Amino acid sequence: MTEKLAYDWNFDDQGAGPSINPMENAPAAHASMQQVLADSAGPAPAPPRPSPTLSTLPVGIEVDDTLIREAEIRELTGADEEAIDRVNRNSLKFFDKVLQRGVVSLGSGAPSAEQLKQLYVGDRDSLMLDIRCATFGPELEMVGVRCPGCQDFVDFTVDLSSIERRGLPDGPHTVELRDGRIATVTFPTGEDQEYILDEADATTGQTNTRLLERCLEHIDLPSAGVRVPGSADTALKLGIADRRKILMYLADHAPGPQTMDLSVVHDGCGAEVPLPLTVADVFLDF
Repeated sequence: MTEKLAYDWNFDDQGAGPSINPMENAPAAHASMQQVLADSAGPAPAPPRPSPTLSTLPVGIEVDDTLIREAEIRELTGADEEAIDRVNRNSLKFFDKVLQRGVVSLGSGAPSAEQLKQLYVGDRDSLMLDIRCATFGPELEMVGVRCPGCQDFVDFTVDLSSIERRGLPDGPHTVELRDGRIATVTFPTGEDQEYILDEADATTGQTNTRLLERCLEHIDLPSAGVRVPGSADTALKLGIADRRKILMYLADHAPGPQTMDLSVVHDGCGAEVPLPLTVADVFLDF
């Protein structure tokens, strides 16, 4: 006769007292089993926090007479998504909120909202790009792009981490104007950008005037020893040709990620396909 296997289904009640037979006292046995499982499992582990990632600023910011060019950024979380969703994506508040949530440190300390606005636009764009890569990865899918060579619609994958990050141009930032005048300019910061785009219904000419008001430091006429400080009035009195020359200089030499210069080669026909982007474009899948 085969001997039947015997299972001991008795549970010790918290390690003390008599054993509990589940056939005789099922509720007490169930409670005891749940306690054993809870004691063995312990508290639920906390989800890991996103690891900070080093980001190098193309230009940097002066903090306490020290040039800071290193920042730490991190992956955006669900909590960040909820906070960012409360602002208009078509406004600068979207950029401000992403930077406030995604930049862990600037130099040795956490950045203030004011410091983030004092950064050059190129540095802000660079941080935005790194936060995007940390959150979604460096690859950006471009679907249905028309190839100028064969006119086919093609899909491309862009590696955002390989985009050139340019610093400030060497030497003085000057532009030669008509009649021997020389304009000295600076590049816009987040504060300047906020001022320039403050009027939602502004015309292109008005926006250009506000940009020149903030970025035109002065105009010199060396032959006469005359210097005219930059202002809204100075920007308005400039000829259109001189205004456009200054604006083109600011656009062509702007520091930061050179997203407008992106291009890829279509393997099918060998043609180069331009893929100009803005930093806002890379957050369309957010």
